[in-house]
Amino acid sequence: MKIRPRFVLAFLCMSLIVASAWAQHRDPLTDKESDDLREVAQEPLKRMKLLVKYATERLDTIERVQTEPKSGDRGKKMHDALEDFRSIVDELDDNVDDYSSKSSDLRKALNEVVTAETQFVSRLQGIKSVAEDPKNADIYKLYSFALQDAIEAVSLSLDDAKKTLEEQNAALSKKK
Repeated sequence: MKIRPRFVLAFLCMSLIVASAWAQHRDPLTDKESDDLREVAQEPLKRMKLLVKYATERLDTIERVQTEPKSGDRGKKMHDALEDFRSIVDELDDNVDDYSSKSSDLRKALNEVVTAETQFVSRLQGIKSVAEDPKNADIYKLYSFALQDAIEAVSLSLDDAKKTLEEQNAALSKKK
């Protein structure tokens, strides 16, 4: 069987593209944050507190970057920080689903999640209102999708947390 040079070249090009795309995927958590989460994997309240803390830190970063003097990479920094924030919120939401499916009593943790995510929505709306100012139009277009995606992710996560909290309150009140 004869291997054609075009096939080999096409295969190598595709391999480089896939490798490049894979290398660009970055973890929204630092190594220490990941280690800290692993240590509390069996403790839902502590784990959710950490995820809320990390999401809050990313939101602080987003607000700080938004107020920085205009620079060439501010839009990219905003985009990346918003994606990191969204990933952490998704992880938080997954944890709520996972722990609640194991019939864990999450009421205390869920109260904290609902409070935090309510603040997240408000803060993201504030970021959006500043970003939509016409003087920020050139930079806003670089992260507008990531911002809208983050707002939607937090809103959905907040709705899920409220629903799960209501379900847990109802189920545990029946037991008493």
